[in-house]
Amino acid sequence: MVNVTCCGDQDRATEASETHPNRPPNDTRNCYTRGNTRGNTSPAPFDWNQCGLNDKACNGVGNCDACVADETGGYCDYDGSIWVATGTQFTELKGRQIIDRLSSRGGRRTDLRIRRRERDSERKMENRIREMQIMGRDPLPQRTRVISTPVHTQSFIGSYINIIMLGLGILLLTSSFVLEYAKKNKLLK
Repeated sequence: MVNVTCCGDQDRATEASETHPNRPPNDTRNCYTRGNTRGNTSPAPFDWNQCGLNDKACNGVGNCDACVADETGGYCDYDGSIWVATGTQFTELKGRQIIDRLSSRGGRRTDLRIRRRERDSERKMENRIREMQIMGRDPLPQRTRVISTPVHTQSFIGSYINIIMLGLGILLLTSSFVLEYAKKNKLLK
């Protein structure tokens, strides 16, 4: 299998979308102009099938070699000036526009790639688990709940004896307080 490279050194298989053949890679989207929905009449439309053959990136402001990929969508470097696609035409960036473009670079694209890799690894792991479940080797065994009867530590008679002893202890304690109170106040003669 041949690895086809689109303009801006973008691998067609990983950076461009086969399911959306008119959508350029994110890192070089400013090297291509948008086409009309009724036949591409723009000077530099993206066509997935033309990558590496007759790629029209930066058409009119250089050619495929002028396309430079970067995190903000790429640009066309034509005779030292920077051109970006805006709609169906190319616009030259000057002074402050270039500074704003370079200062807006962020980790947005990197975050997107990280999220895609995480989703892919999650999907692979989930597929592996499902495959093992189908084969009868479930890596996530189901927990079974064991219902046990409560364990009695005392017998029926033992609990009655404990209640009687507790009652006698409370009665003895209360009577000692009453007798002490009566002694202090000389109620008993």
